[in-house]
Amino acid sequence: MSRSRTEIDSSEIIGLIDNVLNTVAETLEDGVFPEIGYYGASKKNVFYQEDAGYVSIDETPSFIDGRKVESAKTVASFVYGLSRFKEHLEQNMSMSLRDFYYMHKVKHVQDVLKIIDQNETNRLINLCERVIRHNGASVPREELGVVSSPKGTFYGDITISDMSKKRLNCTSAGEYGWFISSRPFDVKIHDINIDAAIFIEKEAMARNLIELEIPEDLRIGVGALFGQPGRNMRAWIRRLADEEIPILILVDMSPWSLRIFSTIKSNSIELANIRGLATPEAKLLGITTDDFWGKRGMLTEIEHSLESMTKSDLKCAQQNKNIPAISQDQLLSRQNEIMLKKKRKGELEAFKSFGLPLAELKGFYIKYLKTKSSDLDVKVI
Repeated sequence: MSRSRTEIDSSEIIGLIDNVLNTVAETLEDGVFPEIGYYGASKKNVFYQEDAGYVSIDETPSFIDGRKVESAKTVASFVYGLSRFKEHLEQNMSMSLRDFYYMHKVKHVQDVLKIIDQNETNRLINLCERVIRHNGASVPREELGVVSSPKGTFYGDITISDMSKKRLNCTSAGEYGWFISSRPFDVKIHDINIDAAIFIEKEAMARNLIELEIPEDLRIGVGALFGQPGRNMRAWIRRLADEEIPILILVDMSPWSLRIFSTIKSNSIELANIRGLATPEAKLLGITTDDFWGKRGMLTEIEHSLESMTKSDLKCAQQNKNIPAISQDQLLSRQNEIMLKKKRKGELEAFKSFGLPLAELKGFYIKYLKTKSSDLDVKVI
């Protein structure tokens, strides 16, 4: 099963759009109301597979019946949306989700389609992703020209050419490194000189490791997730895994952070139709319950820094029991149960509660990263 997306250029996308638009036009010319078929996303047609993450089951399609009044509006919006995608692709232009919404506020368009809010146009984009398919897979909105603001950074000795066509090294693209492209599968990788990539939930800790020159000392890449990673970051992580770079994830010890890790590892039910967003090879580096309560725990001295879980945290942990990517993963399920039992959570900032001088803190960071990586059968120098 393919985990990554198949490469596809804009001319192919335009061809796929033309095929759909021509089919709708021919149907109308024949005096028939068009139907639009697509595969939905729900627990009924998505299953969890440990070595692949969430997988879409394309067995029973749903249809939008153009004979119904509300469906006729959807068909019209769908055709209009595809025409806007095509125009932008032909001009090598991109658009944001908000741009797409305002394209529907053009007066003569609004008079007909009567779009209420951006949620409606966001759902339309999701429909377009499901209808436009290439090699049996949904075409993601990024390939349709709809991109999000870049979220996440990567610092490490990797030389690339991004969408600007400019060649750059990710260690010299700013203090955080390279801001991840909105279309990382279109980025060309020229050279890789790292032994592993560590992606960190909190921007502050990622920045500190870079400031302490730990990526250079350990020959690693450091990525800042800025919380829940966006589609672009997850696609970049998948891209590095395809280059056989070990992927390690460093997050808070909390039920919410288990979700962050599971999303990187397994994608999500909602986006199971989009290939290239899951990295089953990703490993949880920390921080884990064993760091504080295990026999060889490296953070036992700062157990006092742990905080009580809130009602929201406890509710999240209970809900995690019903999330396949967590409940069916032995490690994550165990982490979740221990947190529920202890009712305590830990944050990455806890490393600062050792109260060490910065030179000693750097040494501890290196010891922690090397020890935990070794435990996961990943060697860093």
